Amino acid sequence: MIERKAYFVSDIHLESIEERNGQNLLRFLRFLNTQDVPVDLYFMGDIFDFWLSDHKVFVEKYKDLYPPLIELKNKGSRLVFFEGNHDIHIKPHWQKKLGFKVYKKAHYEKIGNLQVRLEHGDLINLEDQAYLKWKAFTQNPVMEFLAHALPGRFWNWLGQKLSEKSRARSFHFRVENEESIKDMIRIHAERSFLEKPFDLIITGHMHVKVDEVFDVNGKISRNINLGTWRGEQEPPILCIEGSRVSWLTADSAI
Repeated sequence: MIERKAYFVSDIHLESIEERNGQNLLRFLRFLNTQDVPVDLYFMGDIFDFWLSDHKVFVEKYKDLYPPLIELKNKGSRLVFFEGNHDIHIKPHWQKKLGFKVYKKAHYEKIGNLQVRLEHGDLINLEDQAYLKWKAFTQNPVMEFLAHALPGRFWNWLGQKLSEKSRARSFHFRVENEESIKDMIRIHAERSFLEKPFDLIITGHMHVKVDEVFDVNGKISRNINLGTWRGEQEPPILCIEGSRVSWLTADSAI
């Protein structure tokens, strides 16, 4: 019996389909459609540099993604999208129209033979008060209403401005603090394990690839942060098959 495979990507930060990683994502989706059995595909947040609600401006910008995604769905693949801080209030389009299951918060699933905690990872750095306030602001019911009600062109313009600032800030923070970021990811994994044990935690957001085991009170678990596609020669793609957890290279996957 062929094991069903699950694939995970995060923090691609697409600005257009024409850019290198837009084409990489298209090739990856086409690769998934060549598999002999349906797959599980997890978008772990910040797939786009900015996407809000179901506005036509975003739908048109990334319309080339739809044929391979719809093909995957029609073949019985399961599609999951965790909202990031760059793809916000996306249920009207990605869940209701495209059939993804959309999550805003941490979620637990049995994937293969493993109990897995899944989340975007934007609550890893609890010291970033500016971001935590911004997240609370964007999730306010009034802001959610405005996200759907105001014109998409306005949000596209504003999103581009905000993303430029966010990219510059996160790049410099990553370069200057990579080891402390890894410590934050590890501490978050240990803290999460104490809330509810798991075999594996998968996060994104921090733009630093991590794959390590850790021990909490004699119990061993695995901690993975998916890193980012931005600036990487080989886009990081994680695969779970049964009990096997592996990384795919650009050559093998796309």
